[in-house]
Amino acid sequence: MSQTPLRFTNSRLIAFATLLLANFASLGCVQNTYRYGISRPELLDDLPRTPNLITMGGHHPRIDKLEKVVQYPRKVFRKWFPSKDPDEAIPPSERRMMAVQAASDYLDDNGLKGVNIDVREYNPGQQWSRLQSNDRIAPFWKYTGGTLYHVGYCLLPGRAFGWDGYNPFTNTLSINSTSREESVFHSTYVKKLYDQRYPGTYTAVNWLPVVPLFRDASVSSDALSYARAKRDWKLERNMYPEVYGRMGGDLVSQATSFIPGMAYLPFYTRPLLSRAGNIAGSATGEVIARQKEEQITAQTQGTNVLR
Repeated sequence: MSQTPLRFTNSRLIAFATLLLANFASLGCVQNTYRYGISRPELLDDLPRTPNLITMGGHHPRIDKLEKVVQYPRKVFRKWFPSKDPDEAIPPSERRMMAVQAASDYLDDNGLKGVNIDVREYNPGQQWSRLQSNDRIAPFWKYTGGTLYHVGYCLLPGRAFGWDGYNPFTNTLSINSTSREESVFHSTYVKKLYDQRYPGTYTAVNWLPVVPLFRDASVSSDALSYARAKRDWKLERNMYPEVYGRMGGDLVSQATSFIPGMAYLPFYTRPLLSRAGNIAGSATGEVIARQKEEQITAQTQGTNVLR
């Protein structure tokens, strides 16, 4: 059987380039004035009004053992190549609570209530109960898409892998990392979902190809603009590599859907390409962060000279 050659046609290249530029242009638009809260006030009456609930995970033998295995390569890498970030000297538990506080502040500042904030929690039974009691999601989406989310939660526990994430079907923000920028980034998905009249349908639509790129560009801009509005340069500075890395990985992952012959390549090709896009995006974000840092330094020095 002959294999389809792996190449882009001119029209696909132009379409991909246009999409790439459009999304990164949207991503780069950090607003100097930030809009707190959702943009559709007519939906406020339908949103939860109970306080956000923080749940701390306890000892979980099986998941803890899996975590040790999964995190071992990362620990070895950090031992061989120690980070120069002074925050690394802070104990992980303290840095994680700083991340939780950053996410909680974002939700409070935007008036987003009723969110379950799980910190290193793994409780499938509780998650299923939350799924069933979430009245904002239509039953059809709860027991189709919500079930798929639940299976992923059970098989790939974020606690073991150190992943943060937001589950729209259970309205749960899971924080397992020690990164403020990552926790705030995932908190922006709460705001995006609360701004939808039909959150279940909105979530399902974002499973389609290309569509999630525009959502992610929007939440990325929101996260960066929020950090700027808070005048938290450290948060904004660290947000650029985080945000651009995610967008780079997503762009490449979506682009592979339009590459002829991709089905004939090894199964690991798509994840490797996505990871390459993530690394390239992070590098781009790092360059932008350094440029902005130099601008701030130059402005500060100029102000000091005038004084």
